[in-house]
Amino acid sequence: MKWYLGIDVSKGYADFVLLSEHLEKMEETFQLDDTRSGHERLKNWLGSTFKRHPGLQIDSAVESTGGFENNWYSLIVGLSSKLAIRVARLNPSVVKNASKALLNANKTDSESARDIASYLKRYEDQVDYTCPESQYSAFRSLDNHLQLVTKQKTQVINELKQLLYSSFPELQRFCKQSIPSWVLDILQRYPSPSKLAKIKPEKLSKLKGVTMEKAEKLIEKAKATVSSRDTLTDEFLITTMAADIAQKQQTVKKLKAYLSENCKGRETELLQSIIGIGAYSAAAIMIQIEDVKRFASPKELASYFGLHPLIKVSGDKKMESRMSKQGRPAIRAILFMCANSAVLADTHMRSIYARHRAKGKSHKHTIGIIMHKMIRIIWGVLHHQQPYDSKVDAINQERNLEQPLHAEIKETKSKRRIQDFDTEAPISRIATKKRKVHATSQAGDAGLVRDLVHEPG
Repeated sequence: MKWYLGIDVSKGYADFVLLSEHLEKMEETFQLDDTRSGHERLKNWLGSTFKRHPGLQIDSAVESTGGFENNWYSLIVGLSSKLAIRVARLNPSVVKNASKALLNANKTDSESARDIASYLKRYEDQVDYTCPESQYSAFRSLDNHLQLVTKQKTQVINELKQLLYSSFPELQRFCKQSIPSWVLDILQRYPSPSKLAKIKPEKLSKLKGVTMEKAEKLIEKAKATVSSRDTLTDEFLITTMAADIAQKQQTVKKLKAYLSENCKGRETELLQSIIGIGAYSAAAIMIQIEDVKRFASPKELASYFGLHPLIKVSGDKKMESRMSKQGRPAIRAILFMCANSAVLADTHMRSIYARHRAKGKSHKHTIGIIMHKMIRIIWGVLHHQQPYDSKVDAINQERNLEQPLHAEIKETKSKRRIQDFDTEAPISRIATKKRKVHATSQAGDAGLVRDLVHEPG
């Protein structure tokens, strides 16, 4: 006998509901606080439930809610050694979509707990109850803080750029991407053109990154400024924002250095064998992956990070997007930088880049392809516990060059196993063309079906 316990976690408390195999309520919804007393009451309730129902097995789950679920999850993991209960973490989006499929319109804590328990029963074969201990998961909070500081720094930079356009336009041209450190130093000391114009070039050139020639030009531009705003308030705001950005840059640098130095293991060493991935990138990637065994294939790992293309096929229409971007954006930002470095330093990656660029793809589109390639390499390196070898990857790539075509032919043969193509079927022009391509491939000219010159008419 198996029952299902749904736990909807909120900040400081959680709602519990127990369903039977037929999704009937075996216990009315109850609520417990995330305190020692609440945990003890959950232990007692579970203990009495198992005593009343010998042979009972309970499957339970919490949604991943950014850490609020950790205490309840750890509690049940500890109880699983004594009681016939196991617990899983669920992605909130899959539970939500499953609830929508049942046309559940109400959204309360009680209904959410029921949705979780219902999901455990309806999708029992898809729920992972393993509790892998990962040395990298301990760094997740630090990595989250790093992403937060980076995001805040970007917001302040954008705000300062907007202010400089009116208050100090002469420095705006140096801030097209980010704001250089030497510009931040100038703004903290001379936050307006009027103050900069009074400084001698010799004094300004003492700042790191400012040459004598640059100092003379900056002072000359400041004297002929077109600034439309020059108040004490603007100066105060510019000084404060420049200092804030400089401080956040130091914080980001410090956090990255800490991760690079302390978040280490066999996996990070393997990842650093991939050209383009350094110590920090390897640590950040492993913090997100934790355990590669969670992903049965490289496709699953690519989907987890939103690097897979969205392909929609319906009838004669086939639509393909460049990248789904449905996963976590932080890991894509890291892989973007890794991909750029790999293209510059790795001959194999550079050849892939050049081949796709020759097909007319843009730089960013091609870098997206390299990112997808790297995430597959990452899975292979971690899965096989072997360092990256570009020669092995090149051989595999050449061997699998025709794989998409053969897979399409195999799928068509499988779908048409009961009836072969009927030449009199009222199909569209596009479908007719596809059937001719299939007939050509069956005749032994599979190598020509993708060639426009030999494409059957």
